Amino acid sequence: MSAVRRRLVLYLSGFDPRGVRYYHQLYRAEADKQAALGGYRISVGRRERIDDHLLRWDLRYEDAEGAVETEYLYCEWDDIVRRFWVKHPLKLARVTLSASLHALRNGIFQNTLRWSWPAFVTATMPALLLVGLILLTLAFAGAGYALFGWAGLAGGLILGFGLLWLAYRLEQKFNLTWVGRILGFHEAEDKSGTEMLEKRRDDFAVLLRERLARGGVDEILVAGHSYGAALAISVVARALGSVTADTPRLSLLTLGQTVMWLAWLPQAERTRAEIAAAACDDRIDWIDISAPPDGACFALVDPYTAIGDRQTDRKNPKLLNAKFHEIMADEDYAKGSRDWMRLHFQYIMAGAKPAEYDYFATTAGPQTLGDRFATRSSVRDFTRLRRGSMKDVR
Repeated sequence: MSAVRRRLVLYLSGFDPRGVRYYHQLYRAEADKQAALGGYRISVGRRERIDDHLLRWDLRYEDAEGAVETEYLYCEWDDIVRRFWVKHPLKLARVTLSASLHALRNGIFQNTLRWSWPAFVTATMPALLLVGLILLTLAFAGAGYALFGWAGLAGGLILGFGLLWLAYRLEQKFNLTWVGRILGFHEAEDKSGTEMLEKRRDDFAVLLRERLARGGVDEILVAGHSYGAALAISVVARALGSVTADTPRLSLLTLGQTVMWLAWLPQAERTRAEIAAAACDDRIDWIDISAPPDGACFALVDPYTAIGDRQTDRKNPKLLNAKFHEIMADEDYAKGSRDWMRLHFQYIMAGAKPAEYDYFATTAGPQTLGDRFATRSSVRDFTRLRRGSMKDVR
């Protein structure tokens, strides 16, 4: 076990139109809170753009054992998200229904239900709610017409559209159609013919290969949150050919992963191959961290197992529970059960209690990712959220 004194982090955010300013401010604010709790010091430098889709800031971690210098690179793809981010309520409703129908036809929802029923609820709730409100609007209009004629029809429609508008306002606050937006994004980007995200994956993989060859650090950590986990897996898989005994330790950290909503698409052959490549390469340390209360991820589901592999003697990925109940304040944890976005972002936020999971010590501290979690065993026996035969799969 060797101490880390210099590190490079490549961070890939989830499907989020907010850009680097939000994530830099979040890291700085939450790092201060976590450092006070963890008994170390961490300074977060100013952000600066160093390439078209690459920004950086420096981290300095200090404790009784010494200091660690980290270069934190924000791999930008939120510009692509904003290009396909639907805002108009009628178009959003159409995209939600169309994407949900596409997912149903391709077995995405059925697979989600078998592997994680909370993720199934999160994925299907917007479309079911929308269809229910449309039917309710028609029922109001029909009942109004039957009771009061044309005036009743108009009143019923007004009431129904009022409910639809209220649902839209709630969506803006709670991002209820987030999964629908993701599923719709794949369809829209594919039809656009631009392959923007595919090119961005390649660019980040080229960057990783260059930094592996350059060396000068003890560890290169590629971290992906939510949808960014799928991108992180791709970037690492495309750079595996550059990993040698002389390159820095390459680590892959996936947080609250939603990989399966992409990997189960029929056209996602390359994604499935990249998951397999990362899972079967012992030269890297892949730690996948999730939490069962987070209904917006596939909690404690191995992506490689979910696409068909049934071998459990693999090193990667190591599945670990973030144990939100141990790190969050009781009131925030209780509130989080009603606010899925709050829970889903806890992976990259400070805790309220001392605990093993610490995103900031992981990305800036003196241990490699593999060493930090070396004493914990992979959680492959958690099947409480699964349905049917999937309960027997480890």
